[in-house]
Amino acid sequence: MPLNRINIIPSAYTQMKPVIAHRGASGHAPENTAAAIREAARLNAEWVEVDVTISSDNVAVVFHDSDVNRCTDGRGLVIQKTLAELKSLDAGTWYSPFNSDEKILTMTELLALANQLNLNLNIEIKPTIGRETETVWAMKQALKQVPFEHTLLLSSFNVHALYAAREFLPEYTRALNVEAIPRDWFNRLEEVGATGLHFAADFYDEAVIKDIHEAGTPMACYTVNDFETAQKMYRAGVQAVFTDYPERLILDARPVGLH
Repeated sequence: MPLNRINIIPSAYTQMKPVIAHRGASGHAPENTAAAIREAARLNAEWVEVDVTISSDNVAVVFHDSDVNRCTDGRGLVIQKTLAELKSLDAGTWYSPFNSDEKILTMTELLALANQLNLNLNIEIKPTIGRETETVWAMKQALKQVPFEHTLLLSSFNVHALYAAREFLPEYTRALNVEAIPRDWFNRLEEVGATGLHFAADFYDEAVIKDIHEAGTPMACYTVNDFETAQKMYRAGVQAVFTDYPERLILDARPVGLH
């Protein structure tokens, strides 16, 4: 009897571009909404990063915070609201009155939109602590409903979410998100089965970054909104930066002096 084999998709990092629109073009539109994703595409971004969590009825939705207070006209925890309740919220007026029609996206809506706009995705898994498995399982169901036609990278600060991604979505590349780069970065990546390391720009350390790059581990850095900082990251060996303003970096995303 032949062995069952997983159809492994090539590493997302082989397709990654130097500029990733952070929560969409979130400097120009309300983060994680269709408006921000469409604006990223309009500004010629080829990659978009968004956050995914779940509703109380276990539907994967695109949202960053644990509560809806900052980015909608509602109050309370996302995990305690049904999809219908989340869909009733205004997810745009907090940013601008011109965005009052924006609603919280489901992951299936996200995938369909990204397919339409020819965008690659970095989905950051943002589970409520204790609901990591349910969150990744809901993501798996969304991907069954809307097969994604482009490159997908999964990342998280939450190691249990990465364990769940390794179990339920093993065909997709995974990245560990951190703020400061840990000294035992290699062991941490090995532990969660992650390929890449994403870190905060405030913790830039050229020597450490060059060591990681020389070891063959791809890196991305958040959140970089100026050209000079982006170039510094690229020269040290960072493959991509997350930015709220992709147009500031995308004109020439190659490191200065490199071809």
